[in-house]
Amino acid sequence: MPREVLAWYEPLTPLSFLARIAYVMPDKTAVIHGDRSWTWQEFFSRVKRLSNALKGVGVKKGDKVAVLSRNLPPLLEGHYGIPLAGAAIVAINYRLSAPEVSAIVNHSEAKVFIVDSGVANLVGPEELPRVETYVNIRDGQYYGEVPQNELPGVDYEEFIGQASDEYIRLELNENDPIAIDYTSGTTGLPKGCIYSHRSAYLNALAEIINHSLNAYSVYLWTLPMFHCNGWCFTWATSGIGATNVCLPAPDPAEMWRLIEKEGITHMSGAPIIFHRLGAFLDEKGIKNLPRKVIITIAGSPPTESMLVAMESRGAEIRHVYGLTETYGPFTFCEWRPKWDELTIKERVPIKMRQGVPNITAGEVRVVDTKGQDVPWDGKTIGEVLLRGNNVIQGYYKAPEETTKAFNGGWLHTGDGGVIHPDGYIELKDRFKDVIISGGENIVGLEVENCLYQHPGVAEVACYGMPDEKWGEVVKCLVTPKTGASPAAKELINFCRQRLTHFKCPKEIEFGEIPRTASGKIKKYLLRWKERERFEKKKSTPPL
Repeated sequence: MPREVLAWYEPLTPLSFLARIAYVMPDKTAVIHGDRSWTWQEFFSRVKRLSNALKGVGVKKGDKVAVLSRNLPPLLEGHYGIPLAGAAIVAINYRLSAPEVSAIVNHSEAKVFIVDSGVANLVGPEELPRVETYVNIRDGQYYGEVPQNELPGVDYEEFIGQASDEYIRLELNENDPIAIDYTSGTTGLPKGCIYSHRSAYLNALAEIINHSLNAYSVYLWTLPMFHCNGWCFTWATSGIGATNVCLPAPDPAEMWRLIEKEGITHMSGAPIIFHRLGAFLDEKGIKNLPRKVIITIAGSPPTESMLVAMESRGAEIRHVYGLTETYGPFTFCEWRPKWDELTIKERVPIKMRQGVPNITAGEVRVVDTKGQDVPWDGKTIGEVLLRGNNVIQGYYKAPEETTKAFNGGWLHTGDGGVIHPDGYIELKDRFKDVIISGGENIVGLEVENCLYQHPGVAEVACYGMPDEKWGEVVKCLVTPKTGASPAAKELINFCRQRLTHFKCPKEIEFGEIPRTASGKIKKYLLRWKERERFEKKKSTPPL
C-alpha cells in the first residue's frame, strides 16, 4: 500500500530520533571525543554521508556491514548510517581472537568492513573472501597518536567526505533487521541475534524513561558500543538530545577526569567497572562525586561493597538485567518512592534485585525444572524466562538454535533466580554456576559478597571445584588490592566467621580473574581448569 495512504501509521525505527533531534536541537553538542566535538546537525550530516557512501560501494537493503572498533565516533555514526543505507550493522567485540572475528564476519556475510586501526591486527583479509570494501578508522584522528594498522582500503574520513549529505529517507518494514549482534561464544561459534528497527526503538525509549535521560544529560561511554549496541543507548541519546562522550576503554582515571571535565550525568556497564572506579576514588581520597551520576549496571549481579561505595559518594545505581537476546536490558529494578526513607544499607538488598520488565518489554517468569512457576518467596531458585517486545526474532541462519532457545514461546535464559513476594526477580547465578556440595546448593555471589568485605580483596570469583567426597566444594580466585597480600588461610577464616561453614571456600588461589568484554567472570573457564586438575590427579598413580 502506498505510504501516503497510511496517514495513521509510521514504522518504528530509532533512525527517526536522529532526524528529529537534528531539526529540534541542531546546535546542541551531540558528541565529544578528546578535544573534538560535533553538534547534532553536524553528526546528522556525517551519518547521511556515511549512508550515501555505503550505497556508493554497492550496499543495499538486506546487506550487512561489519564494524570492529572501540568507542570511537565512527562506531556511533555507524549505528545510524549503516541502517539508513538499508543494511544491518554488525558491531564486533574487539576483545575476541582473530579467528573469532573472521568467523563472525563470514557468518554475517558482511560485504563492507569498517575497522579501527587500533584493533586492525585482528583482521586478516585473506580469511574474509566476502568482504568487498575495507574502510579504515585511523584512531590517531580521534584519540591521540598511536601506531596505525592499515588494511587495503579507504580512510573513513575520506570515505564519508566525498559523499553527499542528502537525506534519503529509508522505506522499511519496522521488523526489518537493524543489527545482528553476536553472543560471547563461550562454547563454539557465537550466535547472531537479529535485532529489528521496532524493538530497538522500543528499548531505546525504555532507556530514556527508566534512566531519566533528558537534553541536559551527558552520557559517558563506559559501556562498549558493540555490546548489544550499547544496550540501545547508542540510539537513546539521540531520542532526547543527550550528549555522548566517547571513551575507548573504561580506565578509572580517565573516567574520573571526564566526570569532572565534561559534567557527566550518566554511565553504564558491568558492576566491575564501577567497583574499580570506587577503588580508584578510595586510593585518591575522593569522598564525593561532583554531582549526582546515574549509573546503570548489568552483566552480572552487583556486589554489596560496590553499591555502597558508589551510592555513598552520591551516585544513583539503577540495576537492569538482560542478554544479547534481549537488546541488553529487559528488566529494571523499578524504584518505589517508599524506599527513599531507607538507609543505604537497607536499600542495598533491594538494589541487588534485577526487578521487573521495563516499560516497553513484556513478561518475566521464574520456573522449576518442570516448567511450573516457583513460589514468590524469594528463596526457591528456578530458571528465568522472558518474552515480549525486546526479545530477538531469532538467531541468524540458526533455526535449530532458535527453536531450542524459544521452546514453549518463551526465551530460556539459563539464568537461575528467585522471585520475591512483590514480584521482583533476583538472579542467584547461572544454573551451571550453582555449586552443589553434598546435595546443598551454594550461590557463589554470597561467598563473593563476603570476601569483598575483607580490606585486602580487590576482586573475587567463586566457583565449584570437584571433590570426591562432596561432589563439589567452593574455590575462590582472588585479586588482592594493591599493596595487600592476604593469606589464603586468613581469607578462609574470614568467611568461616561470617558464613555457614559448608559455604566457605576450601581453597583460595590468587591471580587475575578472566572476564568477558561485558565484565562477566568466565567461570566456565575456571571450572574447566579445576576439572582438568582433578582428572589428572585421579589418573596419577601414587608413588
